Amino acid sequence: RMIEALAEKKVVGVSAGDDHTAVWTEVGELFTFGSSFGDGGYGKLGHGGQENEFVPRLVETLVGKKVVGASASDYHTAAWTDEGELFTFGQGQFGKLGHGGAQNELVPKLVEVLAGKKMVGASAGTEHTAVWTEEGELFTFGDGGYGKLGHGGHQTELVPRLVGALAGKKVIGASAGGSHTAVWTEEGELFTFGWGG
Repeated sequence: RMIEALAEKKVVGVSAGDDHTAVWTEVGELFTFGSSFGDGGYGKLGHGGQENEFVPRLVETLVGKKVVGASASDYHTAAWTDEGELFTFGQGQFGKLGHGGAQNELVPKLVEVLAGKKMVGASAGTEHTAVWTEEGELFTFGDGGYGKLGHGGHQTELVPRLVGALAGKKVIGASAGGSHTAVWTEEGELFTFGWGG
């Protein structure tokens, strides 16, 4: 069934999280809807509160930015712009928002550690996030359990950290899951790390 609230918009992308959805349009507007609180989501819709939204609602904090992609997960959302800025919002547990702490963010907040880098993609996992740059660098942050951040250990990272093991490779995509991460490169190589169960 077509979503009437978006009938006059040209949708170019969508990401379905556990119980919320993020949609972006050709002109760079970001709309979210679904559960804001959902099992600890804490503002993952980005509207400044914890109310559920039953129809797509414009994320007003990002008006004036051109959103070109978003990733909706169980508890948080990541969005990036044509200028390469990364914004995250929702539950901050384990540092998966990348702001240096574990606080929740009810509206999109710029990940300042990545200023100066042009982010071209992000994948929000259950408790961690993977992002990559135009140059092909991969950064991960959040819960490091099972080694799913790719840094050789299990420690939590509160801000984005470069995955050194992929130095010299040009990462063009990643998918962060619940307990592992998969990454692919320009040459068509696939790398996986995390829980091997």
